[in-house]
Amino acid sequence: MGAELNIASKELYTAVKTKRFIILLSTYLVFLFLTVYFSREFSSQDVGYISSMSIFGASGTVYRTPISSIFINNAMLWAFFGSLLGVLLGADAINRELSKGTIKVLLGHPVYRDQVINGKFLGNALALGIVIFVGFIFTIALALIFGIPMKGFSMVRLLVLSLVVLLYTLVFLSLGVMISSIIRSPETAMIVGIGISLFFIMVYPMIASYLAGHMVGPMPECRATVVQRTITVGTETVIARETTTEHCEEIYMEWYEEKQKWEKRINLLNPTMHFAQLMIYTFAGDEETRDYLPLGESLSYGINNLAILIVELLFPFSIAYARFMTKDLN
Repeated sequence: MGAELNIASKELYTAVKTKRFIILLSTYLVFLFLTVYFSREFSSQDVGYISSMSIFGASGTVYRTPISSIFINNAMLWAFFGSLLGVLLGADAINRELSKGTIKVLLGHPVYRDQVINGKFLGNALALGIVIFVGFIFTIALALIFGIPMKGFSMVRLLVLSLVVLLYTLVFLSLGVMISSIIRSPETAMIVGIGISLFFIMVYPMIASYLAGHMVGPMPECRATVVQRTITVGTETVIARETTTEHCEEIYMEWYEEKQKWEKRINLLNPTMHFAQLMIYTFAGDEETRDYLPLGESLSYGINNLAILIVELLFPFSIAYARFMTKDLN
């Protein structure tokens, strides 16, 4: 274990010094500041309400308070920046050593190949954990500076969200390490990694929405119907007729819910959808109590999403592990 920790500490030191790490971290914090700043007037209202949310193919009902809204926005920003940072840190983890020829020097020490790849993954994971911690502390600091009410603030939910964010980011780190083990050029690997990240964030959800729309068909048309009512005025009975569209909402909701089901099915392999769904479950709202749904109950709905994210973390890393263990280092 000592060898892995030594390699991890070196990888952590190398990662935080790279320009891409500094640029992405700085950009993330700037966007985070702007998000909190421009929402401060709305967020200053000490109110909570139930809201429907649909993003990246995930959907559900959340309980929004000023502070929970800020952390939801933070998570949505991280869906983009976290995936990029994760895949970019991993994209040159292996091939950088090969291209520089330092891998032979590294393996010349009393370390095994599995210790090298495990240590590199651990070091980059620590770097990502530091960024997540900084982002969350920065968010709380901004909320306090701008006087945003802390009603609904829950350290337990914040901890759950941070773990979900970390797991999501590690999925892309794992993808990056896999790419690094396959593509020898670090520059090419980074370009491929960025492409994969953008595909999962932008392209995949749009394709899923388009295909889901074809599966369920176009939005149903709904015409007003005539309703006949009998009204008694004094001793006279009057028959009144009026048009109504009350039934249209039910028809539309049935169509919309079916479309959402198909989107989730098509998005099954998209880690961003599972991340967004777990985030929604973390802040799930109860329409009857107008408050948070108990965390244990809401997270029980996300067991499948959590399991798929874990598989999507382990599968690419297992490929990278197998390739590195059998790779010709010449």
